[in-house]
Amino acid sequence: MEEKEFDPSTEFSMSVKKFLINLLKLIPKMRKIRKKSEKILLEMEDPKMKISAPDSRIIQKDLEKICSVPHRRIGTDEAHKIENFIEKTFLELELENVKRDEVNITNWVATKWSLSISTDKETTEIPCFYVLNTEFTGQKGITAPLIYVGTGSAKDFKNLNINNKIVVADIKFPTLPIGKLFKLGKPYYISDPTSSIDKTTKIILTFALLNFPPQVLGGSPRKDSVYWRAVNGGALGIILILRDYPSNVNSHWGPYDGVMKQIPALYVGKYDGIKVRELAQLKNAKGTIILEGYKEPRKAHNIWGILPGQTDDMIMISSHHDSAFKGASEDGTGVANVLAQLRAWSKIPKKNRQRSLLFVLTAGHLYGGIGAEAFARKYKDTLLKKVLVDVNLEHMCAKEVDEDPETHDFKFTNNLALGTVFLSQNEFLVALTIKAFKENKIERMILIPDNFFATPPIGEAGHFVSQASNLKIIHWIRSPYYLLTAEDTLDKIDINKLGPTAQCVTDLINSLMYLPKEKF
Repeated sequence: MEEKEFDPSTEFSMSVKKFLINLLKLIPKMRKIRKKSEKILLEMEDPKMKISAPDSRIIQKDLEKICSVPHRRIGTDEAHKIENFIEKTFLELELENVKRDEVNITNWVATKWSLSISTDKETTEIPCFYVLNTEFTGQKGITAPLIYVGTGSAKDFKNLNINNKIVVADIKFPTLPIGKLFKLGKPYYISDPTSSIDKTTKIILTFALLNFPPQVLGGSPRKDSVYWRAVNGGALGIILILRDYPSNVNSHWGPYDGVMKQIPALYVGKYDGIKVRELAQLKNAKGTIILEGYKEPRKAHNIWGILPGQTDDMIMISSHHDSAFKGASEDGTGVANVLAQLRAWSKIPKKNRQRSLLFVLTAGHLYGGIGAEAFARKYKDTLLKKVLVDVNLEHMCAKEVDEDPETHDFKFTNNLALGTVFLSQNEFLVALTIKAFKENKIERMILIPDNFFATPPIGEAGHFVSQASNLKIIHWIRSPYYLLTAEDTLDKIDINKLGPTAQCVTDLINSLMYLPKEKF
């Protein structure tokens, strides 16, 4: 699929108001499905045979290979290297009909960036990181007066002259009070064998920039975005302070919508931002933004194949293979777990596979989901018509981190990162997922409806179901704070949990093999 031919894609913007309204509507539905699934669990029988997943050591080897390059950004040579590894592994494990579906994109590459702020007294260099897909400057950069606009709401911009200036704004991230929300509306299930989730539990959603939401790929600029308000007001550039981020990190990869933007922009960490905010409000303060780089047309590939079973009915196992940095969690663990399922099921004779398995690893999750959108649009009336359910795996076994109050760096807790399983509103899928989670003692995962956030499911599954509307999903995803940053490295993964987690997925798929078709 050509990027320039891409019709508007799935929108994932979050709204607190819409979320709360949606939650109140979901509460009685969750209660009804939860009660039905509990009854199904009492009557459920185990599958006829046990399937063993690979152990942690084997999965770790795949994960290390996937993370052997500095990043897997869509269309780059590094990404192609891992695409080749995936295709080679698919073929070695005897998948049939292995395909490399091409996706054409614009590769945006930053080569140099910096931020300095000058006052009448001194010039201060500020640590920073580029905002993806924004406009480049020349070697000398852009120098202009600074103007601070708070969080950049319409009210903040009112009566301000930002023409030919550099805007400074705070980025807002939502905090989800898990404990309080689930006291209000009990989810399908909370898998928490270590009893670490209580009424005080909360999480900052670091992937959701509330006032700088992604623009739909192929769609129009967002009117509620501080970035586009700055553009429309004639600003020359914008400095964005990651105000609510739980550390001083500045290497945020987002919004990852694939949209090329009109003025240069840089991110500054929360604590460095304190200084920037102070300087920006001084009289005669000027900023200099340098952002050099280039854009070029490149190709990426969705890799997929089929492990045939006794029928053409399929269970789809999916993730995305691109990453902004090392991407151990996002989504090295997802790819490694998809391969773990292939390693498990390819050892089982075809006569003992009740259904076929479709393995899909897409490109461009961090490019507006272009790979998943392209795959779903291409096959929604053919291949995906045979799929009963998509088991999508993302951010598996990611360790939880919090902010060290002294250093402002990340520090490990003793837990896995909180996560969710987005489930189609089907009591049989809920029951089978609960069963697998209970038996494998999966930690800190919350089972919720697919539209819990009043958006499509967050991740690849959301793109699939938005295009193939009848597709059912079981979408597993954790949300550690280092997602989308350079901190997403192999030390953030609990290696010992890889095997048990893969076994949970294998047990779930094994149960899905025997679920009557009419119950999907």
